[in-house]
Amino acid sequence: MMHFQINRKYRVVLLHIGAWLLYIAFGTLNKIYVTHTDALDFADVVLTQLPGIYVFYGSIYVYLKLLSARKQKYLLLLAAEIMLFITYLLLFAFIGDVIFPLMLPNVEVPPFELSSFVVAGLWTFIRYSFFAFGYYFAARLITKEKELRESELKKMQAERGKLEAEYAFLRAQINPHFLHNTLNFFYAKSLGCSRELAEGIVTLCEIMRYSLNSGEDESGMVPLSKEVEHLQNVIKINQLRFSNRLQVQFDVTGNIGYLRIIPLVLITLVENAFKHGDLNNPEHPVIFRLTVSEDGRMVHFSTRNKKKSGPKELSHGIGMDNIRKRLSAVYKDKYLLEIKDEDNTYTVALSIHLGTEQDAARKAVSSVERADAVDGYAGYANYNLLIDNP
Repeated sequence: MMHFQINRKYRVVLLHIGAWLLYIAFGTLNKIYVTHTDALDFADVVLTQLPGIYVFYGSIYVYLKLLSARKQKYLLLLAAEIMLFITYLLLFAFIGDVIFPLMLPNVEVPPFELSSFVVAGLWTFIRYSFFAFGYYFAARLITKEKELRESELKKMQAERGKLEAEYAFLRAQINPHFLHNTLNFFYAKSLGCSRELAEGIVTLCEIMRYSLNSGEDESGMVPLSKEVEHLQNVIKINQLRFSNRLQVQFDVTGNIGYLRIIPLVLITLVENAFKHGDLNNPEHPVIFRLTVSEDGRMVHFSTRNKKKSGPKELSHGIGMDNIRKRLSAVYKDKYLLEIKDEDNTYTVALSIHLGTEQDAARKAVSSVERADAVDGYAGYANYNLLIDNP
């Protein structure tokens, strides 16, 4: 990008130099034609044009500073143009009286006459000022047109993205009541057939209910105990799928009763371990560990799994990117997500500093109320769920 910008700047400079050379060459040829001279000193023409070039770029600078501002300052513009005209006359006089005699001793310099000098200078100044204004106006039009095109393009892209998102939402949308009622119907039908099947349907119903509506508060938070319950249900239904043969360990340490976090972050890490981990190795079980500090300000969650052998499932990392974006949006720099990808093991460690807002909740809820609020999860200091081979 930097290389492109530098090249673009050089191109603009070269275009300006080329345009002035063409203009000066045209002026030289025109002067030869008018004066019927076989040749003119090119330096003579260049020196004559230098004050005009100064007026051109000086005027552009003034226009950019005073006309492009939100509040256009016409009095300052007039004062700046007068100062520019005075400096132009001084430069014109300096070139005519000092530079010309030194560089072109053979060229006869006409005697100085103030009125003719000012009139000629004013005409040249006005001409180049109009050139500058035309250039400024054209550049502004081009810039505005470019900005308008870019704005329209962004608007079209945003509209297209919105339509795609709405279409994806419509495709993925499931009526929660219909799903819940259907699962209840299957549950009722399965009671007489299989206790394990009925238990699986109930667990699936709870997973779907929480996924569709996790019950966030106004700040978008949910009780940590509900997240733990959701993780347990996901582990449970996977165990039911594989006849309780999965080697999965879930440890919870600390008081989680009054804590609140953003929903459905921990489950992504758990599902990632289920997808890519070796779930059948008793010596290397998949370990999920949740720890809350004694003061309740820090929550640590980690997953550790032995990698599957054989072909790997394709992963685009979208889930992890989504987690980072959500954590950054809510917790800013008060979280740490570390991933350790080793030869045989994969470890993810997430630490969240919940801050002082959790202190108020901890003080407001008594120990008995906390125990009631989380259906028995708040009072325990250590909880372990180890589902092994029966």
